[in-house]
Amino acid sequence: MFRKKRRLEMAKPGERRKLPRDGNDEITLSRRLLLVRSVVGGGFLALGGKLWQMQIVEGTDYDVAAEGNTTRFERLKAARGRITDQMGRPLAENRRVWTVEIIPNLLPEDDVRREQVLATVADTLELGQTVVLDRSLVPLGSEAAVVSAVAKQVEIDSESLLFELSRRDAVMVPIQSDLSMADAEALTTTLRDVPGVRQVSILDYSLEVHGSSELPMVVKADVDRDTAMKIAANALYLPGVVVDDNTLVRQYSGGLTFSHLLGYVGPISETEYEAATTATGTAIYDPDDNVGRGGVEAALEQELRGTKGGRWVQVDAGGVERFELLDQRRNPVSGLSVQLTINMDFQNLVAQALQEGIDHANAESVKAGGEKVGAGVAIAMNPQNGEIQAMVSLPSFDNRDFVGGISQEKYNEYLNVDSNGDERDEDNFQPLLNRAISGLYAPGSVIKPLMACAALDSGVIRPEDEFSCLGRMRVRWTWDESQGNEYVCWVPEGHKQVDIYKSLAQSCDIYYYNLGARSSIPEGVPGADAVHYYNPGDPERHYFQGMGIEVIDRYLRNVFGYGARTGIELSGEAEGVVPNDKWLFQELGENWSIGDTINVSIGQGHLLNTPLQLLNATAAIANGGSLYRPRLVKALTRDDGEVVREYPPRLLQEIGIENEYIQIVREGMRQTITDPNGTGHQQITISDPPVAGKSGTAEFGVAENGLYKKSHAWFTAFGPYENPEIAVAVLIVSGGPGSTFAGPVTNKILETYFHGEWRE
Repeated sequence: MFRKKRRLEMAKPGERRKLPRDGNDEITLSRRLLLVRSVVGGGFLALGGKLWQMQIVEGTDYDVAAEGNTTRFERLKAARGRITDQMGRPLAENRRVWTVEIIPNLLPEDDVRREQVLATVADTLELGQTVVLDRSLVPLGSEAAVVSAVAKQVEIDSESLLFELSRRDAVMVPIQSDLSMADAEALTTTLRDVPGVRQVSILDYSLEVHGSSELPMVVKADVDRDTAMKIAANALYLPGVVVDDNTLVRQYSGGLTFSHLLGYVGPISETEYEAATTATGTAIYDPDDNVGRGGVEAALEQELRGTKGGRWVQVDAGGVERFELLDQRRNPVSGLSVQLTINMDFQNLVAQALQEGIDHANAESVKAGGEKVGAGVAIAMNPQNGEIQAMVSLPSFDNRDFVGGISQEKYNEYLNVDSNGDERDEDNFQPLLNRAISGLYAPGSVIKPLMACAALDSGVIRPEDEFSCLGRMRVRWTWDESQGNEYVCWVPEGHKQVDIYKSLAQSCDIYYYNLGARSSIPEGVPGADAVHYYNPGDPERHYFQGMGIEVIDRYLRNVFGYGARTGIELSGEAEGVVPNDKWLFQELGENWSIGDTINVSIGQGHLLNTPLQLLNATAAIANGGSLYRPRLVKALTRDDGEVVREYPPRLLQEIGIENEYIQIVREGMRQTITDPNGTGHQQITISDPPVAGKSGTAEFGVAENGLYKKSHAWFTAFGPYENPEIAVAVLIVSGGPGSTFAGPVTNKILETYFHGEWRE
């Protein structure tokens, strides 16, 4: 029933065991072996045939395909650093968007296929057509006429278009963005008849001027997700077209009051791109990069931009990425973040106070039949270290308009010009100008504390010296005693006897005429007397024994920092003008007179400063004699908050004026507020803490009958009086009397600083 099992016998090592075979076993084995040999042989024949087919018949095709599978180096953009207020709240940051790019050398070589790809991209992104003015097609000598005809049609400035054409072979003519498609098509049709104009697709022209076959060209940034996904899903049919979901664009969240401080980013120019290289000659930027334009964005471009990385990827013939060579990847390094010294809330409240002051001055001017008032500056600084607490220049602009490029019509609007470059009738008060650092204005009487310090320190006056102010003085010509010029005080009846405290509190002009001017005998006039003046009803000659323009020039420049940039971390700062005899002759071909010195002594004439220069000098008086470099940047930090660099206070110099004299001037500024006749007594109402200040009304323009119709309104102040935490300068351009219009703004800023809810 059961089959007996046979024990398996093992051969001894080294011996081959011979098993008995019967005939049937041998036949079966032979058949199996033949079958296996047939299968293996057939497989090799098939494989050989396939190899012959691939190598001989289809070898060329595979060579082409293999060449298409190449490695490509891609630069990885670095994230631009953020800009924050002193509390770390973002003012400028990055927003991640979808971007469609084209890598020109990966587009199909076949012209028909290439046009199909470009047409698909253009239609999907709604790029449309444009017109290009080609210099090579413009008849010789007709450039100006052709440009004028084109500029008139598209309503742009012909001079700027002609300038661009002189620099480049071809210029894309901007078409108004608000035109309907039908109107735009009609316009391009009309322009086609102008010599030198050719119609092209926006995409074709962009590729034409891109200048690189390997670097990606941004076709359109900030594409909506659905459109980006549609293009990405068809990548196999769109070789050379890349959808990037990692593009960062700048976003400004601080509002218009920060636009001048922050600046904006805009496309890099060809010159900038070529000039920016590392020590080894590697380009720092890509042709489609954005760089800082104005404000902190420009001043700290090197810190904000970061360092690019790179990666190697293998792509197929259509440019579709297959895989990345991870071991060769170099990650980008994000730019450093910039923390400002300014508090966002306080900045906005200062802007609100300034706007209210401008509106008040404008309403009063219009009511009196005068011109509109629409511009001003307010700056607050910590006088103990130079930190800027607020800096507002109005009107402002929207820096978001410049992200990705601004339209010509919007730019013309900011410039207040029409399409022909002519100034429009309605003044928009130059919103692109940061008046705080770039605007130059006569300071008027707010310069008097500086003049008082200089006069005391130089020894031309003593604290107890007095001058008689009867409202005017007559300065006789040395060559003709019967004639001369009359110089008046702002108070027609005069201030009577005036010492240095009263001169500051009540802003007596006659006092500063004597303090500044110095009599001398003119050369080449035999028998001439030194320059002198007469008081009304007084036949006695009075001689000027003040500083003279040489001493004034020395103190303004060497002590208070006038005539030079303050060094704040902003681009576009003006140096100001400190006039003297050499300057007047070089600039205007005129000889200096004692009348020029008299004007400079009260902040008039050719003396010009920026509001920041004035505030910085005033802060040196407020703190007892230390001139600091104004500082807008508090620190540089990494993404994780690590502080890379702090910006400590930078002392430019001790002004070197005796503390006794500084305290006398400070007390005179205090009496501006406390003296019932002080020019700031009614407007500066804050009592806790005690503050000091100085008003100024700077007349300018053309005088009619000795009177000026226009004047800038100024006010400077600091507090607390004993240990100042804040110094303020307010200017309302063409605003009128300083105490009337700039004074209330200053008071509101001080009240806000010391008692505002923003501090909670």
